[in-house]
Order: sequence, then C-alpha cells, then structure tokens
Amino acid sequence: MTLNLRNVPTHVFSILVIISLLYGWFKRDSNYITAESGIGYALGIIGGSLMLILLMYPISKRLRFLTRLLPLRYWFGVHMMFGVLGPVMILFHSNFQLGSINSTVALGCMLIVAASGLIGRYIYTRIHHGLYGSKIQMNELRSDLSSEHQRLSGEQSISETLQQQLMDIEKKHLATDTGIIASISNLKALSSSSRAIREQLATQMNAPTSVATPGSAATRVIDQYFSSLRRITMFRLYERLFSLWHILHLPLFIMMIITAIIHIFAVHLY
Repeated sequence: MTLNLRNVPTHVFSILVIISLLYGWFKRDSNYITAESGIGYALGIIGGSLMLILLMYPISKRLRFLTRLLPLRYWFGVHMMFGVLGPVMILFHSNFQLGSINSTVALGCMLIVAASGLIGRYIYTRIHHGLYGSKIQMNELRSDLSSEHQRLSGEQSISETLQQQLMDIEKKHLATDTGIIASISNLKALSSSSRAIREQLATQMNAPTSVATPGSAATRVIDQYFSSLRRITMFRLYERLFSLWHILHLPLFIMMIITAIIHIFAVHLY
C-alpha cells in the first residue's frame, strides 16, 4: 500500500481538528473560555468572519477579477478550510455549551450548515477526480466499460446468449434515468440482475474445456466489468444528489447568516 503524499496535509489537518474538538468537549465544564470577553469573544468574531469569507468561493465563480487574483481551485481550498475552522472556532467560542435562545438557534444553524458541507464534500469527491481535480466525464466511464466489455467478449468461453445478456444489461443501465428515485432503483436492479449473469459468466469461463483465463484471472475480469457498470450508475446518482445538495445548501447558509446577525445584535444591544 503506497501513501499518497498529496493527501498528507489534509490528513494532518483533519487529525488536528479532531484532537482540538475532543479537547474542547472534555474541557467544556472548566469554564476556561467565556463568550462575552477575552479569547472566547475573539474566537466568535474570527469564526464568524471566516464563515462570511466562505461566500467568496461562489462569488468568485461570477466575478472574473477574483479568479485572476486567485485561481478558482484556491478559492475552493479556502472555502473548504474555512468551512471547518470557522465552526471549530465558534464551538470554542460557545465553550461547547448551549446559551440563550438566539445563540442556541445560531449555533444549531451553523452545525447544520457544517454537516451539510461535509456531506457535499463527500458527494463532490464521487463525481470529481479527487477533491481538487476536474469533474469526471461520462465519456471516461463509458470508455472504461467498453474496455472491460471487450475483455469479456474476447473470452471464447462466453456463449452468444450471455453476450446478448451483457448487451441488454448495458442498454438498460446506461439509459438516462429521470431522477434520484429512478437512479436508486436502477442501482438496485443492477445489483440483482448482475448476480445471475455473474454466476453464469464465472461458470463458463472456468469450465474444464474452456480456453479462458484461469479462475482467479477470470473472476477479476468479471468483477472489473461489473464494477465499471456500477460506477456509471453510481456516478449518475451522485450527480443528482449533488444537484439537490446545491439547492438545499444555499438556503441553509443564508439562514445561518441571518441567525448569526440576530445573535450579534441581541448580544450587543441587550
């Protein structure tokens, strides 16, 4: 197993964040930080400012001078990092405890947005080449599937009937579905329909009179083929989930900003 050095900073950052959160949680009753003054107050200001800076990423997509100032992928990196640091600072600002009604609502909204961001990050990596890579294209996935199909088709042990079944299953599962429910149904159907075909393929490709590759190699070819087909189905599902996430995430973020502003005014006016 090789270590991808590009991911080391991300892993180190994640570990430090987790350690900080655990420390803050177990020390929450020590009252070493108060939200009203000192470092606790400063953390609230800094954390809130970092959350506002998150808006620079979507804004940079529309204002070209910002991308000339800083490439879009760096704005995205800032968005991802501040989207973690901001909530962490706010949690320390609140000392991991609930306060007044307005502060509790503001904290709850922030935690919902932070959770939404983590979900969005997960889905994002399923339709892109890594966190900072380009978007995966359907043509890439179809090309991989075509290559795996050719490897299967090259096996003399596969009957014409199974060849036709493979064509049918590809036609069915490569057809454009209409939404998230259809994508989920398509994924379940693929799992059930491929099971019988997989068994038939394994049986034929490992028959004693077959000139196919050995059992382990044959199984690998079969697995890679269905893995490519499943990846296309999953990719479509994640695309639709990401579109839905985009629709929901922005209103949640706006709600967080509004509740934060109300909290700030309430704290300073009363």
